Amino acid sequence: MRRERKIDNKGFSLVELIIVIAIMAILIGVMSPQLMKYVERARQSKDTQAVDSVHTAVVTAMLDPAVDDAPATAHYTSLAQLYADTTCPNFVLAVQEIANESVAANIEGSSFVSKAYNGLTIDINIANSKVTCTVGSLVID
Repeated sequence: MRRERKIDNKGFSLVELIIVIAIMAILIGVMSPQLMKYVERARQSKDTQAVDSVHTAVVTAMLDPAVDDAPATAHYTSLAQLYADTTCPNFVLAVQEIANESVAANIEGSSFVSKAYNGLTIDINIANSKVTCTVGSLVID
């Protein structure tokens, strides 16, 4: 007695499933380098925005009429060094209040997320009421 196969079998065969998985693996292999480029570009954008936020905070603190001790010339090699400056406490307090705490936390301790700026520190230069923030090749005037 022989069993006959059902003609209306609705399942997939093992070969069909393996072919679909192979096609998906090829697509993932082709798309992942492009995705990594987009992720790195987004990280660089985040770092650039953080540096720009610090620049804006320093400029805003210098323009604040309540801040009477803003330095005419100063050079800070990190945001932590600016925060530790005891010669102009009102200026430092204004920068800390204006700068978003999460932005400041991202910049302090060289914790940039992009490969281009990882391990670098922000360089803040104040000369004749002009503020320049530099990180590697990124310069914000």
